[in-house]
Amino acid sequence: MSKYFIVIFLSLSIVLESSANDREDTICGFFKEPLLFWLWSSVAPNPNKIRVSHLNFVVPNEYKTSDGKILRGYKYLSNDGKGRQTPAKGYVLMALGNAMISDQIIGHLREFSEKHLDIYIYDYRGYGNSDGKRRINAIIEDFKEIAASLNESYDRKLFYGISLGGIVILNVIGSGAEYDAAVIDSSPSLLSTYGCPKRIDPLANLPQDASKLLIITGQKDSVLGKSMTSKLRESAHARGAKTVDGENFSHPFMDRSSVVHNQRMELVLKHLIAPELENNNKQ
Repeated sequence: MSKYFIVIFLSLSIVLESSANDREDTICGFFKEPLLFWLWSSVAPNPNKIRVSHLNFVVPNEYKTSDGKILRGYKYLSNDGKGRQTPAKGYVLMALGNAMISDQIIGHLREFSEKHLDIYIYDYRGYGNSDGKRRINAIIEDFKEIAASLNESYDRKLFYGISLGGIVILNVIGSGAEYDAAVIDSSPSLLSTYGCPKRIDPLANLPQDASKLLIITGQKDSVLGKSMTSKLRESAHARGAKTVDGENFSHPFMDRSSVVHNQRMELVLKHLIAPELENNNKQ
């Protein structure tokens, strides 16, 4: 997510919340929201199958929303890390940051798949190869549907949201979706102060019992600084969440070295699989 574009988002203050039921209606300003998502998606790379063509166990995946839009992305199939597909013990649904698309990120989650998890990443509507208009309400509603659908097929239910995706995942959690663990990485605390309805604020959707959450922020994050992220982390900590304010962490997938990036991903994976490992040790 570009610092330039988040500044545009946060500085524009036109508010015109729609009263209609169409999920693609604007809720953060008739002018501001379409402009915001046009800017973000315009700096996202074009889809490129070559990015995933060499990855074993990564397959194209689609989800059709209740309003008829096709969201396209990828699924990383559960495997043993030795060339054999394995039955999945659960799933991870990842919600991306803005200006990201699925084929950029899915390859980073190989180690997740090797913990016998199916990994799902979709391009947001209007991004990459997905249908529809780029609207925050629509994106949130899409992921509520996806989570509900996946929950019917898996025992273990895991979420990972970064930046904009953290807002999406907290709204999914706030809607009452069942989950076993979730990581929210470098997401803002509030959007309502910048023209969006309070109902989608990450803080408004933070559960009273946040013990299933890991909240990560970065002290070197040049996209979303301390003033934008610390309140969510501190409130989550007070409600029982695990929290990390990484001294060397930048914005997700923008860390300055592979060593720092790998440290971050290790924290994420450890949190998501920790209860499973504890249960296995008890058996």
